[in-house]
Amino acid sequence: MAAALQDIYLQTLERCRPEKLVHVPDDAPRDVVAIGKCAAALFRGVRDYRDALVIVPEGYPRVDDVECIDGGHPDLTPASFAAGKRLLEFVEQHDDILFLISGGGSACVEWPLPGYTQDQLTKINHDLVASGRPIGEINAERRKYSAIKGGRLGARVRGRCMALIYSDVSTGRLADVASGPVTRNMQLIADNHTLVKTAASVIPSVVEGPGGTGGAPHTHTGPSTTLGMTTVWDEQIECDVQTAAEQLAKAARNLKKGEVLVAGGEPTVEHKGDGKGGRCCELAARFALQEINDVEALFGSSDGVDGNSGIAAALLPPNPPVDRHKIESELRNANSLAVVEMLGRAIMIPPTGNNLRDLVLLARA
Repeated sequence: MAAALQDIYLQTLERCRPEKLVHVPDDAPRDVVAIGKCAAALFRGVRDYRDALVIVPEGYPRVDDVECIDGGHPDLTPASFAAGKRLLEFVEQHDDILFLISGGGSACVEWPLPGYTQDQLTKINHDLVASGRPIGEINAERRKYSAIKGGRLGARVRGRCMALIYSDVSTGRLADVASGPVTRNMQLIADNHTLVKTAASVIPSVVEGPGGTGGAPHTHTGPSTTLGMTTVWDEQIECDVQTAAEQLAKAARNLKKGEVLVAGGEPTVEHKGDGKGGRCCELAARFALQEINDVEALFGSSDGVDGNSGIAAALLPPNPPVDRHKIESELRNANSLAVVEMLGRAIMIPPTGNNLRDLVLLARA
């Protein structure tokens, strides 16, 4: 089953690549700005452009045939402000602009409102990222000090403005992506629902092979929908990571043999200590503490980067040996990667160019 869960995860990421999902309307402006972790991939989906600026966090995929510069992430850095300054210059130089916006843009580009300094914004952002607060609350604070966030960038466009959004936030909250630099004429490319739905569509062929009987996935109102071998968790995971682990454990206990549960979202994790880990590692560790019998689990990031862990996903076997004292000690130091390596296996892949929150797969062995 481990190989199957990994295949589902990797095939889902491949099908959700931004360049495969982006569709630029025929009447869109031809001067293009792409911002965020997926900026390069989104831009590769544009077939016709006149001038372009692509800004990505340092270390993320780039493009070579247009102006492409690095910003910071997850903290604001001098590169973030240099990128923000260049972004404002580009907007001033063009009348009509198509924006391609993805997660990671909040730290990637920044410029302070008059009365605030770069150092002030850097500290504010660092404290917010480490706070464990929901992303909506974090963005509301960020907007108070920024010349770019909260629609201020889009307001600078003299002519037509269009924004295509590849979302890493709650379904429907497009203005929260990258803290909402453009808040008018927004159109969704994909979000976490897309990721979960795609994973569910992959499962029948991977788990059951050609001619499988899993059926086409769909959802209904309520906590979950069982479709043969596939269960789709309807609501995104957006609670505290401990609560998320408990809710997933409750659902896992009800899985039938061979059944796979698909869930997605982004639990909140308060950063404590100086260990290595991320949301997926932390959720995996806390799920293991629930000691669910005969359930294999995968907790994977869609961008291939889980916090500072250096891995993309955590894979737990059925019935791993749980040393509660050791696990809880590591979690107190935010060292969830060590727990994953102790209990299961880490999946390492290059950054994907995707950013649609996290994916969870649970399977009854």
